[in-house]
Amino acid sequence: MEEKQARVFLWCIPRCVSTAFEICMGKLDDVQVINEPYLAAYLVGPVFQKDASDDIKEMRELSINKVSSCTVVNCDNPWESENLTFGFVKDRLEDEYPDKRVIFVKDMSYAINAETLHMLPKGYKHAFLIRNPEKVFPSYKQLLNKFTTDEVILKVGKYEVVPEHYAFGESLHVYKHLTKTGIEPKPFIMDADDLLENPESILRQFCAFAGIEYTDKLLSWDGGHDVTKHWKTSKEILQWNSIAEWHKNAFESKGFGKPTKAPLRSEMTDDVIHCIEASFPYYNQLYELRAKIN
Repeated sequence: MEEKQARVFLWCIPRCVSTAFEICMGKLDDVQVINEPYLAAYLVGPVFQKDASDDIKEMRELSINKVSSCTVVNCDNPWESENLTFGFVKDRLEDEYPDKRVIFVKDMSYAINAETLHMLPKGYKHAFLIRNPEKVFPSYKQLLNKFTTDEVILKVGKYEVVPEHYAFGESLHVYKHLTKTGIEPKPFIMDADDLLENPESILRQFCAFAGIEYTDKLLSWDGGHDVTKHWKTSKEILQWNSIAEWHKNAFESKGFGKPTKAPLRSEMTDDVIHCIEASFPYYNQLYELRAKIN
């Protein structure tokens, strides 16, 4: 009997080792990795041109012009921004990929909302990757501060540095939509610290949920940017990530490292503390539903 193709969608928040997980999934045989398709539609597609303010459009245009001359797009056939409607993304996610046994999609939950949730692709299992806000937001600000002479303030809102509901609220909203509609009655939730502490345990559970045969090949990989070569993704997203070194640690890694401690609150700025405290009610609801190390 022909083996059934496994399709799984991983919804994430920023700075939650999701790219390392994506690289890990790329170690599977006959896998198609699709990287942040809805985020690309949200950030560079036509919907952005319709919804964003003039100031944000101007800032984004300057950013796009800066990266457009960059030649570090290590991807065979990247998607162009003018094609990136939510409908285009849905169609690409529902393509057959007949030579693949696994279709793995990683995306940010804040890239899709009440107006676009009907654009979710059919035929996928859905999972979530979360992380303690006390680790997310200090890391987020530290990374952003590397690329400006002025201190970055974590402003909150649509198209701002931090999403309207701090990314955690958006993940919870997607989770509730999936369960209420019956699309995914019981989504699989992983916490990044559990994944880092015992990757084999969490990966075995994730693979069982997704209908993927677990292999120890998932526990280690070669570093380097070549992993993106056969991804399906946006050209601009890859360019931004490369210039900003957004995924530098993941691309240089050889496997999952051990979890680190969160910085002290006394070392955090007020904007970081605000984001942490506002996120915990959302995070705690998801954390209680997570897969535990066994």
